[in-house]
Amino acid sequence: MLETQALALQEKGDFATAEPLFRQCLLERQKTLGPEHIDTLAAINNLANLLHDRGINTEAGQLHAECLEARSRTLGPDHPHTLTSLNNLGLVLRDQGDLAAAEILYRQAWETMKNSAGPDHGDTLAMLNNLANVLSDQGQYAAAETLDRQLVESLDRTLGPEHPATLAGKGNLANVLLRKGDPWAAGSLYQNCLEIRQRVQGREHPEALLALNNFAAFQLETGNLIEAERLYRLCRAGRQKVLGSDHPETLATTENLARVLRKAGQLPEAETLARSTLAVRQRLLGPDHPDTQDNQATLATILRDEGGNAAADELYDQALTGLRKSRGPAHPNTLSVLYEYSILKKAEHQEAAARRLASEAAAGARRTLTANHPDRLKYERNLESFR
Repeated sequence: MLETQALALQEKGDFATAEPLFRQCLLERQKTLGPEHIDTLAAINNLANLLHDRGINTEAGQLHAECLEARSRTLGPDHPHTLTSLNNLGLVLRDQGDLAAAEILYRQAWETMKNSAGPDHGDTLAMLNNLANVLSDQGQYAAAETLDRQLVESLDRTLGPEHPATLAGKGNLANVLLRKGDPWAAGSLYQNCLEIRQRVQGREHPEALLALNNFAAFQLETGNLIEAERLYRLCRAGRQKVLGSDHPETLATTENLARVLRKAGQLPEAETLARSTLAVRQRLLGPDHPDTQDNQATLATILRDEGGNAAADELYDQALTGLRKSRGPAHPNTLSVLYEYSILKKAEHQEAAARRLASEAAAGARRTLTANHPDRLKYERNLESFR
């Protein structure tokens, strides 16, 4: 069955091979069942999710909006499938940097699901999780923490403290605590999740490796570069063995390791790793995928630190041009590249260009981040340095 094959390929991370199967499945259902049959709409949803995975967010958003409209009209606004489309459209908007619009959709989906299925239903909690994440993205840490604690309490009560979903909720709570400036509380949760997952699921389970990746991120955030490097190397080796070297999660950990090595001054190895992940992403995902563009920016920063300003300049420009389109001009990753590119231009004594980049970063942060968000304050300080 086409759909089963496509979903299996998507699960493996082989998005390019899965896409034509999803498209063929949709065409066959449109022809045999009609454009608004429940199974046709499911095929639209599946294709949109795959395109989102591939970073083709404009088409993904259009398909999710089309599916949402049809499901609202044929199934009703409160139907679980309609709410799934609402949630999925929110995911695309979040990745495009339209955090305020994503928040509205997540909140609507959560409130409706809570009223129709109950506050402890799995789908209700999934939507609560997404709402908390987008609040955290905007720097609304107190509100995000409140929702994450509510999520964890519900999961702990209904599924138990060692259930994978409960541990995932605790991991998200730790992410918020780390962002809001309470790293030791976050580290305690990360470590607890890691120990339970390794004991219950095994050290090589993908979710145990995710917990290991998160604990490494905590070590990096608190300045323990030696331990962060050790944990990322462990995680990378585990993911290479279990998922394969070209799997998106393996590539993410390899890029994280490159970032740690850059901070530690181990620039040659950092460059080698960043180039290797970029080559794979360009081959598998293409140049327009946001992960490819993020990777370009990572390599650019390494090259900048090595003194390769001309090559860094070109990569920053490519990454920034792409991210403005794929993630949006005010997405946190786009703002980060604007900031780093501004630093390079300032070092090259190109004051006008550096000021323009700094101004764009600060303006974008004002639209999407709260006034006391650490990144917004950093971008504002950078802009002030030109005055």
